[in-house]
Amino acid sequence: MSVFGEPLVLVDIETNGLNHIRGRVIEVAAIRVEQGRIVHEFRKLIDPGSELPQFITNLTGITPKDLRNAPLFLAIADKLFDILDGAIFVAHNVRFDYSFLKQEFRRIGKSFSPRQLCTVRLSRALYPQYRTHKLHDLIARHNLKVDSRHRAYDDAHALWQFLRHIEHTVDPEVLRKALACQLKKPSLPKGLPADALASLPEAAGVYIMEDEAGQPIYVGKSINIKKRVASHFTRDHENTQEFNIAQHVKNITVHQTDSELEALLLESRLVKEMLPLYNKKLRKVSKVMLAKRVHTDAGYIAVHLEEANPSDIPGSDNILAVYSHRGKARESLDRIAKDWQLCPKLLGLEKSKGACFLSQLGKCQGACVEREQPGQYNNRLLTAFAHSQVDPWPYPGPMLVQEKTKSSSATCQGLIVDRWCVIAKVRQDAYCEPVIETLPGRFDLDAYSILKSYLTTKLERLIIQPLPPRQLRLLAT
Repeated sequence: MSVFGEPLVLVDIETNGLNHIRGRVIEVAAIRVEQGRIVHEFRKLIDPGSELPQFITNLTGITPKDLRNAPLFLAIADKLFDILDGAIFVAHNVRFDYSFLKQEFRRIGKSFSPRQLCTVRLSRALYPQYRTHKLHDLIARHNLKVDSRHRAYDDAHALWQFLRHIEHTVDPEVLRKALACQLKKPSLPKGLPADALASLPEAAGVYIMEDEAGQPIYVGKSINIKKRVASHFTRDHENTQEFNIAQHVKNITVHQTDSELEALLLESRLVKEMLPLYNKKLRKVSKVMLAKRVHTDAGYIAVHLEEANPSDIPGSDNILAVYSHRGKARESLDRIAKDWQLCPKLLGLEKSKGACFLSQLGKCQGACVEREQPGQYNNRLLTAFAHSQVDPWPYPGPMLVQEKTKSSSATCQGLIVDRWCVIAKVRQDAYCEPVIETLPGRFDLDAYSILKSYLTTKLERLIIQPLPPRQLRLLAT
């Protein structure tokens, strides 16, 4: 085959699950092609060493009995590796098959990183008039002969037939360009168009990955959106979440921002509004657990846990710490008690009479039985909670917060923040009236952490100034 000058190996696998981190290969087929001829064929059932779900049997026809006497992957790995070695790895939705086999080889200490060619993407490039490019679509569309769908060898052989078909029916130059385009670029998820990365900006902002229904599945931020998005698809074979995102993403929406700070705050807000499937952090919490300080009759600071709305936090100077739920609070308080030799009873962790349990072990200095002076105990407690408290807003009112840039633009842009709440975004071009976009302005613990981090460790990157009277009036209206 003149167009396919390099060795190819057409691969298909069947697995006992959809997750390559926990799932295992149960069948593999590899057809090696050199100079247009099949030179090796390999097909094997494999004992996964784990359960075979019924839905896999229903899909493939492979039963637990079929796998009972099958070899482990270790037993066939060397022979399979030899067939794959030095060839372009070709599969339909190549990242799926590649991820599973890479993981199997990694388990036995072999490195496996071949060049990859995805026949889904190749079909999409050659036949853009068709909406779907699943393997059964290609089989029906090009009259490919397949005896058993969802069996590894038959599906791999269908890919061989597809390659032969396109070589005889597609203009050689068109095919050559399509192959060159696929092979020179990093392999993208099958659902994204070929120019998905090229169209992304190399600038700060937030990106939203969406599924086929347009629902957000992941929200991320970066100072270089293009580079960050590409990184998702270079390590999806070693990370379960990245793998799942790659399998479901169909579109990427971008919101450019004027600074990294704005990108961080926007990401935090959008995750809470959109609740994307694969964002584990920054999720919206309707209630938080406050660790409040109260004084005992003997003058000791005790801790009282109280559920509250996040918006109740600003201005409450008796709050020692804020937690997402009671379990996190108790876990943190237990650690603080041990690290700082504080009394579990005064921290609200014990309700026993007399000395606390840690005191009996010599790990509490006796505040529970008034053996330690209140002032000494209270100072140690406040030091322990110093980094957990919500600090008061350090300015007299709303401030314009701008991140310094190297741009020579005459445009002024920034965020208006008051009592840790981002209440507006402002943009003002030279000789123009400012444009102010009001934002929800609710207190958010994640936004507080972001802003506090900038004020304590990155203050030199910011310009913070009171709002001019004109902008204050516009904000009020």
